[in-house]
Amino acid sequence: MKLRILFAAGLLCALVTSHLTLAQDAETTPESTPESISIAALDTLPPLVRLEGLTPVYQDVNRCSAAALSIQLSYYDWGGTYTDTIHGLNPHAEDVAVRLDEMIRFANGYGLEGIERIGGTLDLLKRLVAAGFPVLIENSYYDGPGGFNDWMGHNRVVMGYDDAQGVLLTFDSLLGNGPDNTGRPIPYADIDERWKPFNRDFLILYRPEQEVLLQQVMGNQWDVAANAETALELSQAELNTPQEDSFTWFNIGTALLLLNRNEEAAEAFDTAIANGLPWRMLWYQYGPLEAFLRVGRYEDVIAEAARVISTTPGVEEAYYYVAMAAEGMGDMQRAEANLEVAVFRNTSYPDAVEALARIREAMGTPAP
Repeated sequence: MKLRILFAAGLLCALVTSHLTLAQDAETTPESTPESISIAALDTLPPLVRLEGLTPVYQDVNRCSAAALSIQLSYYDWGGTYTDTIHGLNPHAEDVAVRLDEMIRFANGYGLEGIERIGGTLDLLKRLVAAGFPVLIENSYYDGPGGFNDWMGHNRVVMGYDDAQGVLLTFDSLLGNGPDNTGRPIPYADIDERWKPFNRDFLILYRPEQEVLLQQVMGNQWDVAANAETALELSQAELNTPQEDSFTWFNIGTALLLLNRNEEAAEAFDTAIANGLPWRMLWYQYGPLEAFLRVGRYEDVIAEAARVISTTPGVEEAYYYVAMAAEGMGDMQRAEANLEVAVFRNTSYPDAVEALARIREAMGTPAP
């Protein structure tokens, strides 16, 4: 990867590309090492950055995760296709959502590493892009005037920013990639409103040799616990302000869960649910199910998962959590049956596959 810094009429601009095809000019465009890129990213952010080498992808229905990941992978000269990604992430036709850890596992199969974090900020997004990392983020999308009734998740890739215009630049498989694929602009002032419902989460892919650079860019946010603490503080600062809402409490619960403060997490999720959440919320995030499971509230796990299944049978995670609650209640047959459904819907769901093997062994059920 190479970085060139261009000076024009006193304006400092950065161009980062995944390709090794930049013109070589020792005086104006010297080849940069990871160390020099890290200095550019960490010390003084250039006012304009646009990553090149991403391939546009336009999504099928409910396949924005596969599309966004394909866009992100293309930056690393991946060589696969959108169809490959769909087959890897959405093996069942009714699958409506993909977890970030599923995306990382898919990318691992192509020699790339990946991390997911929460509590992202505009500054961190800019630092990551300036260091040469396109960032996949999850956002809200409203399809119509119905508010929560029309709320759903949508993934896009941040591949640049422009301080002069005050915008992030994105590749968006539904809404487009900007003029001549130079990036669809999202005003800085608007990004958090749609990012907040997903706890400002983000996914970064990188080559193994880039890990030191990425750690430098992220600082203490590389550490999962420190990241969760930061995200918790960010959401707690919204309490007793006009920004407090059900998403605030959901995000507090998610951060507390990552910190293994399980009773507090369950209470935060109770507040979020009582205040009202979009009916599709548990398509994408399963914090309440995990928290209630950890504190032994098995009936609540089953009740919340059943609401998902009653409207959307394609969410395999719901069956997994019903199974784990059933196991906790000693109903092994129900646990086995629900895990069979979860694995049928996604044979690459490791938690479900491992749990099914464990329960079958305990029951003495022969493997099929």
